[in-house]
Amino acid sequence: MMPRCALLGLLSLMLVFTNPLGLEAQKIEAPASINRLVGEDLRYALDFLVFHRIAQGELRLLATDRPGILRAELVGRPLGVVSWMSGERIQTYSSLMELTADGSLRTIEHIAKITKRRRGKWQNRERRYRYDYGQGKIFDENVRDDEPPLLSDHDIPEGQRPVDILTAFYNLRIGVYGALVRGARVLIPTYSRGEFTKIDVQVLTHEQQARQKYFPAQGTLLQVRIDPEIFHTGSGNLYVWFDDAGVPGRGIVEDLIGMGDIRGYLDKEVL
Repeated sequence: MMPRCALLGLLSLMLVFTNPLGLEAQKIEAPASINRLVGEDLRYALDFLVFHRIAQGELRLLATDRPGILRAELVGRPLGVVSWMSGERIQTYSSLMELTADGSLRTIEHIAKITKRRRGKWQNRERRYRYDYGQGKIFDENVRDDEPPLLSDHDIPEGQRPVDILTAFYNLRIGVYGALVRGARVLIPTYSRGEFTKIDVQVLTHEQQARQKYFPAQGTLLQVRIDPEIFHTGSGNLYVWFDDAGVPGRGIVEDLIGMGDIRGYLDKEVL
């Protein structure tokens, strides 16, 4: 059976860390940079052990009818017999993002949704996060089918501006976090499941990269650590590799509970 969060877990982190990272932010012309990405559609496939192309995913960036407001969508679905075994499960992450005066993007709303068929009936589970910077709060809504929603709100820590994983992805790509430096470490504030945490990114040195045999010797390899609960892993450890052109080509989610390692790659058959 397709693991519950493997697809979106790997895709999110493969796609998020496309752009070089650095230790200091840099001055950017964000509107021109982000506009060139609107309409982009990236596609990936996943393998597990000897099973190839068990799932696919797509990432899109869309314009809205509101100036300065964009929508990102990440959709994942298993294929073939795996789709049947998982109840035709579809996982969707979507983020509504606002372009700010300093050229960065901030999250307005982030939705994580799972839809699947069970015993002939469709089931839906949704987690919605609304970011209210005026009140300094994040409003968290957890909904399952026809059950009453579970509502909570959380104060944003002083001095922080947490973003969801898709907003972090586009901030990285337009240069908000600067240029890549081997050996650098970047901590990105985020929020998930009632807690404020950080995405921990390390840009591996040439020597560290050479020890990871699944990845090519060229290009750049990132080691990413997240809260293990987010993607149901034992360690929260992931690797993301991108080539010299800045295209993420391979990734691994380590120690997925009940599965082991999941490997993903750019699906060139659909490009």
